Amino acid sequence: MRALALGLTYEVRRLAAGREGDELMADFTEAYVRRALEPRLRGHGTIEVQQSGPSGFTIIHHYTSEWNGRPVSLPIARLRPNGNMLRLYWKRANGRWAPYQSNGHGQFVDSLDSCLKEIDADRWRCFWG
Repeated sequence: MRALALGLTYEVRRLAAGREGDELMADFTEAYVRRALEPRLRGHGTIEVQQSGPSGFTIIHHYTSEWNGRPVSLPIARLRPNGNMLRLYWKRANGRWAPYQSNGHGQFVDSLDSCLKEIDADRWRCFWG
């Protein structure tokens, strides 16, 4: 399965030379993020990936409030490129994005797969509350 994912990643990067390739990469990233995080929701809402900045993106959880029935959009995490890796951010209560720190060893910078695993585990309850 990992070999297939790596092969797809290579193919997507190869096709990402033009404008259509950028859209293809965004679609692939959104599908990959959804596949990794939507099982955690257990049918309670959906995951959306929005472009933020030139090459970063924000993961958003959309759901309907059980309290008043209104739609809610909750930003979960933001990922920004840092060389070939991604830097992970979480949204603080004051509305500002802060770098996520894993085990007090500085900013969390790793692959997309590792970032998604960290968001799903949510050890410090920053992402899902």
